[in-house]
Amino acid sequence: MSNFSILSIKTGEDTSLALSHIVSYKVLLIDVDGEGAGTTEDGTTVRDIRRRNKAKITVRLDGMTLEEFTAVMSAINSDSFECTYFHGEFSTIIAHAGDRNIELIKAANDKDSRWRLDLSIIEY
Repeated sequence: MSNFSILSIKTGEDTSLALSHIVSYKVLLIDVDGEGAGTTEDGTTVRDIRRRNKAKITVRLDGMTLEEFTAVMSAINSDSFECTYFHGEFSTIIAHAGDRNIELIKAANDKDSRWRLDLSIIEY
């Protein structure tokens, strides 16, 4: 990434879309346990960690123009995409878009309309 951006999505061979207009950004890192995990009868916790730090990113983008909104929606429309995110360091993952909440916050012409998008990005 050429300039500091906490979240970007690769949109083509050599290009990425740095998500701007971020007003809320959360990263949840999850450990995925296998079938053998749980609590025994005597209260001992047994972990069978299969994968550490699987990412779920929730972000709110606010005040996007129609052009910016369309670019973001196009970038997350495929079954999977490459995403680089910041969580104290940068990591790149293969992810998919989860829940998307779309809101028109200023109705005007194409140039002056503004959009809000609440988005979950979930690592495969």
